[in-house]
Amino acid sequence: MARVPLRRQDDLPDDYQYLLGEDALGELNLLCAMANNPDALQSYMRYGTTLWSDGGLEADDLERCILTIARELEAVYEWHQHVPIARESGVSDDEILAIADGDRDRFDERETALLRYVEAVVRDEVDDDRFAALSEWFEPTEIVGITLIATHYLATARFLSALEVPLEDSFVGWDLEGE
Repeated sequence: MARVPLRRQDDLPDDYQYLLGEDALGELNLLCAMANNPDALQSYMRYGTTLWSDGGLEADDLERCILTIARELEAVYEWHQHVPIARESGVSDDEILAIADGDRDRFDERETALLRYVEAVVRDEVDDDRFAALSEWFEPTEIVGITLIATHYLATARFLSALEVPLEDSFVGWDLEGE
């Protein structure tokens, strides 16, 4: 049970109802919890959309990052939401399982540098070596986008945890056993 009410589209003022509409992401529990503060929800969604479209990553790399963050934080909600999105973006089940297991051997050097950097951001352990490895493959504009994406999903995981926002359905599982 969430610590705050899960607001529905009809609970919002008319000029904010679109935020929980099917044209957006619908009534996901994450957004329904945030809907207790419609202005903040609107800003959160705009910021997330900007990072997705202008963060500098292709959809598959973005999803690998999000899954890495979710696994690192044991953020069940984020993992559950992003497994199907990752698949749609071209991330294979083998890669998803490798992320779940912390196995970086499945990934090429570029992907490994990216995932290790994202892990370091989550742990607040970015050092010169990880930054240099990332810099071999990504330009400063992309590095800023990657870092913003990592911190955005870190904040989202903390929000979900603090407010005990539940899943909408059964957990897909770290090993995809819940499908």
